[in-house]
Amino acid sequence: MRPVSEIKLASTNDSVQHLQDMDESPVLLRAFAPMHRIAMGLAGAVVASGLLAIITVVLLLRGTDEAITAGSLLGQFLWGYSVSLPGIFIGLIWGIMVGFVMGYGFALVRNAAVWLWLTLIRSRAEMDQYSDFLDHM
Repeated sequence: MRPVSEIKLASTNDSVQHLQDMDESPVLLRAFAPMHRIAMGLAGAVVASGLLAIITVVLLLRGTDEAITAGSLLGQFLWGYSVSLPGIFIGLIWGIMVGFVMGYGFALVRNAAVWLWLTLIRSRAEMDQYSDFLDHM
């Protein structure tokens, strides 16, 4: 929809071209769209818990002392975790918690960075646009 002043201007002078609505490209809108924090947190939770469970199962199947020792190092960071059958379920719980926090945090930081970047670009463009404002008066 064009403003009334533009319609009057266009109707009085046929040589004035109509300003077209500037539609943003849907690809650009999707590229700069904010990430959904909860969805990213849930995705991180699924991936982290699955990886931790798979690692525990692989270490259990190997059954060597070196594999058990390598897996037990995770027990120093994840309370209650060990390379055992109950450790798989404890690892799933820890994976859900840590993965959700990491995914949520990543989306939060990414959204803030994109917002700051776009704000900076917009303010620079406005400064360039109005830098010669007084020259035209």
